[in-house]
Amino acid sequence: MPLGLYDAFSGSWNHAMLIPATAVISTMLIGIEEIGTQLEEPFTVLPMQAFCNKIYNWCMEIVSWAPGDNGR
Repeated sequence: MPLGLYDAFSGSWNHAMLIPATAVISTMLIGIEEIGTQLEEPFTVLPMQAFCNKIYNWCMEIVSWAPGDNGR
């Protein structure tokens, strides 16, 4: 990326603004990539183990025919 921005910053002294601009653009691109990863795999963020445990408790209560805590 710095080579692509070299001509764009030709007006600044010794291309001094090239390093901060590269850092800012890189941070934004990494943030966009993280958002894409979270959209692809939303279940890594959700508490799926708690949901699974509750469904398991409900199923075990139905199968056992005994009153329980109703999955709580």
